Amino acid sequence: MVSCARFASKIAKRASLKLYPNWRLGVAETEKSWVLRLRKKIFETIKEPFVIRWLNELRIYIYPEEEISRSLFLTGYYEPNEFFLLNRILKPGMVFIDVGANIGLYTLFASKKVGRKGVIMAIEPSKREFKKLKANIELNKLINVRFLQVAISNYQGEVELLVATEEKSGHNTLGSFAYDSVALQGKERVRVERLDDIVHQIGLQRVDIVKVDIEGAEYSALQGAVNTLARFYPIILLELSDRTLVQQDGNSGQVWNFLVQNGYSIYVFDEQTGLPSLGVKKPYFDSENIIAIHKTSKVRFSISNQKHSSSKWR
Repeated sequence: MVSCARFASKIAKRASLKLYPNWRLGVAETEKSWVLRLRKKIFETIKEPFVIRWLNELRIYIYPEEEISRSLFLTGYYEPNEFFLLNRILKPGMVFIDVGANIGLYTLFASKKVGRKGVIMAIEPSKREFKKLKANIELNKLINVRFLQVAISNYQGEVELLVATEEKSGHNTLGSFAYDSVALQGKERVRVERLDDIVHQIGLQRVDIVKVDIEGAEYSALQGAVNTLARFYPIILLELSDRTLVQQDGNSGQVWNFLVQNGYSIYVFDEQTGLPSLGVKKPYFDSENIIAIHKTSKVRFSISNQKHSSSKWR
């Protein structure tokens, strides 16, 4: 007899690298399909983690209580435009730093792309998510990933981390929760480091891409990485969200100005195409991912119109 978990693994939506204009968490769950309805029923019956196939022949643990896992299992998507972009940019031998790694989706994907000569640095402060991150790394037998259980800011020390319930694990924060729907599971004292110090201590000789998604601490993290940015000019993939930044006395304008003053051009994911387009500074950003490209970078986006075929990376 086939177990529920094994059956769930077989019927999980197959992930694919494709654009999804105006993607938001949960949006693909609104599609009308009897298969999707079946997946929802199955997902609600599962009580233990199980494994599904993901992008690039990776495997990943699905946790029944977690919204990221739910999105992957039901729809095959999680931030699809971002992964489509990284698939074009990441090359063998690159160094990728994942700040706020959570269960490790970006870490796993980048690990496969940069290969044995590349390096991934995965950084996650929460004990619960760090355990899941390690489990996914071990599941895939990845040997090019280093991982640290620390928070990233502009100083060294200790701080209190608010840990959300497992369903909303992506909302763990050093500030206050930005959404009323997020409930507190507990608090942890965590070590805080500057990214500059970590890069120096490890002795990294290049940093190509830095992804930052840390629920309102993004500005502080950039301040603590100023030497790394000035030395390596990495591409930055960063969540820009005023509702989380304000919980730590920040705002999107500070982040935007910091990046521009340090020689970066800022791109957003176009709502019509899902492709990068030159960003426009706004008074309020609501949980939007941006891409910052330094003026010296060889990576350039050229989008002549809204058709996928006309978009180029060079």
